[in-house]
Amino acid sequence: MYLDNFSSKNLIGVSSSLAILIGGTLSAEEISILSAFFNTLGDNLSLIASKKAIEENSQNSNC
Repeated sequence: MYLDNFSSKNLIGVSSSLAILIGGTLSAEEISILSAFFNTLGDNLSLIASKKAIEENSQNSNC
């Protein structure tokens, strides 16, 4: 995937830049809602990744 090519420092820079850009164009209420949405999205992606890792480890240990 495209994000695999970024270092951790580059990812932090990109996310900070996007936050500044988005934050400058939205109201405080809109920023709050968008922030809550992305937090929820991130939590759900983390749960999916954890479950996939467990399933992959289980399949590898059964081989």
